[in-house]
Order: sequence, then C-alpha cells, then structure tokens
Amino acid sequence: MHHVVRLQEHVNECLDERAKREEKEEKEEREHSVITDAEKTETLASKNCRKRKAFEEKEEMPSIPIPTIPNAKNNDAFLKIKRGSIEMSKISSPSHISGHKVIENFITEEEETELLRAVYDMSEQTWNDRNASGNGRHNGKSWGVNADRARRKVFKAKREMPEAFQRIVLEKLRANEYGYKGLREFGFACNECNAIEYVREKGHELRPHVDDRILSSDIIINLSMVGTCIMRYRMNKNQGIEIAKKLPRFSLQIQGGRCRFEWEHGIRNEDLIDGKRVSLTFRCSGRGNGKDGVYKDVVFEEPPRGYVNDLEGRDRR
Repeated sequence: MHHVVRLQEHVNECLDERAKREEKEEKEEREHSVITDAEKTETLASKNCRKRKAFEEKEEMPSIPIPTIPNAKNNDAFLKIKRGSIEMSKISSPSHISGHKVIENFITEEEETELLRAVYDMSEQTWNDRNASGNGRHNGKSWGVNADRARRKVFKAKREMPEAFQRIVLEKLRANEYGYKGLREFGFACNECNAIEYVREKGHELRPHVDDRILSSDIIINLSMVGTCIMRYRMNKNQGIEIAKKLPRFSLQIQGGRCRFEWEHGIRNEDLIDGKRVSLTFRCSGRGNGKDGVYKDVVFEEPPRGYVNDLEGRDRR
C-alpha cells in the first residue's frame, strides 16, 4: 500500500512538472508570436514607407524657375508703375488718401463728345448688365485684353481699344505725367479699358470693392463724363474710416499705391448727383497671369512712341 501511494505521488509530480513545462513553452511561444507579429508590422510599415517615398520621388515635379526679365529695373513697365505709385503714396494727398489724385478738366466738352460717340457705338458691342459681377447693377462695355478674374488669367484682346481713347486720354499721359510718377509709363503700357453707364432712376450703383490686386498694375485711372458723382472710400475690413470724394465731370481720377490696395471705393445710387454718369476705367493688366493665358508683361527700354497692346512687346506706330 505504501508503495502504491509513493508511485501515485511520483506520477502526480511528473504530471505537474510536465504541465509546468508545457505552460512555460506555451508562454514562450506566445511571446515569440507577439514579437514576430510586431516585427512583421514594423517590416510592412517600413516597406510601405519606402514604397511611398520612392513613388513621391518619382512623381515629384521638378521645381520650375520663375521667369526673369533681363534688366528688369530698366525695362519692366509694371515695376516702373509700381515704384511711381509707392512714391506717390508717401506724399500727402489733398483727399487724405495716400496715392489718390483728381485732375479736374482733364478733357474738354468736345473731347467728351468724341469719346461718348465711341462708347455708344452699338455696331461693335452693346451694353450688358454688370450686376452679375457682384459690384452692383450698372451697364458695362470693355475693350483691350480680357482679364478673366474668375479663372485668374488674362487673354488676348477681342476688341481693340478705340482710337479716340488712345488719342484723347492715353496720349496725354504719355506726354505729361501730371505730377504723378509712373503715370507716363502707364499711358504707354495700358491695355484694358471698360466703360460703365450709371443711371440713378434705374437704381444703378457701384458697390464698395478693391480692383483685382494681382491681374492689374498698381495704378488705375478713371475718367468721369456726362455727370458728376461722389465716390466714397473706406479702409479695408470696414475700419470705420470713410472719405467722400467729388468726381466732377471731365475729371480724371488716379488710384495708386495705398489708395489702390488698401481702400475700397464705391458709388451709392443717391451720389449720382446729375442723375447719370459714364466712366472710362483704364488698366494695365497681365501680371500674375496663369500658365494657360497668352498675355506677356509689357516691357520697354524707353517708353515706345506707339500704343502697346499686341501682347508681344511690339508697339503700333
């Protein structure tokens, strides 16, 4: 009996030892399995990372150098206009808006008649309602390059600027910069013009806005015809500063520098003093053009004698 008990105890010890050994082996196997999975995960992550990096290196576009204009300091029309407008912004303006100037009696009544004849020439194009632009309801026409502000591109002109616009307005700027630096260069490089007809009885207005800061140059000019109006300026972000400027009939308004970029301008319906106004706004557009646009910056060593508007740097004699 004693021997049977001893045998049973020995068997139990062997079973316990075997169970402990199996448990230890299972634990080691589990630990090894965890390590293996971690190694697999790490290996897979590293492999994916290497693949992604190789793909990115393969697909990455080479850096495109920014086109430079030889001797840009001397021949870049946009640069000359910009420098002039900045310099004029440093000078105290009678309107208390840096870079703003109004030249009264810029044109005569006879010249106005000739300009209006070209504006109202319906054989070339008819008025269109500009309310869709978001700048308020008024009638508009355009000539020169097509500055597509939605697609951020400037395209070749469909309708050339009327000869009367060039001779009566731009030729005067080429001959006399009227104490405003950069204005003479603007006269040579100008390639876009739009006319706006405001009629008070029709509820026409110009909502406060800033003209496109990228597509057009640092100087914009605006000619008032038919009637006088009040244009209201206010600091961007509606800072509470508003200045009302009277724009008499026959006057030319210049917006440059801080006036051009930091002040919104608009015309309320009730500020159409004489009930009707027709304006001509001239711009030099093209800087910042998209890759699919056809416009090239207007450049010149010396201001050319002719009118620059063919988008290839050539001038028309």
